[in-house]
Amino acid sequence: MFYPVLAVCVLTITFFVARYLAAKARLAEKAIDDAISRKLASSPVNYDFTRLSEENSVMRNLLLDLVENEGSVAIAMAPDAAARAFNLRTQRRREIFGEAVFLLQQTAKPRSQSSNTEIHG
Repeated sequence: MFYPVLAVCVLTITFFVARYLAAKARLAEKAIDDAISRKLASSPVNYDFTRLSEENSVMRNLLLDLVENEGSVAIAMAPDAAARAFNLRTQRRREIFGEAVFLLQQTAKPRSQSSNTEIHG
């Protein structure tokens, strides 16, 4: 009876030691992740990444607007309603292209300035 009790005790102790070491490893990984995020938060690359992410979102929204505008065609319409819908769609297409051109002009300025700077690290 002594050996089965000893085996159960050894298994129980092994289980708790393994849990303790796993928790300690998770805390160490969390500390490493926190240190990396602090370093990245102060990095100039993070600013560029955030700016590019915002520009990507804006261009994505413009593309979605363009697709929705092109997809807004009614099948059976009166001739005068179809002409009016065509004119409205053309006008909206010009507005979307104007927004895209404006955005590209705004993003070209910082990009040309940042292309002269180099990141050393």
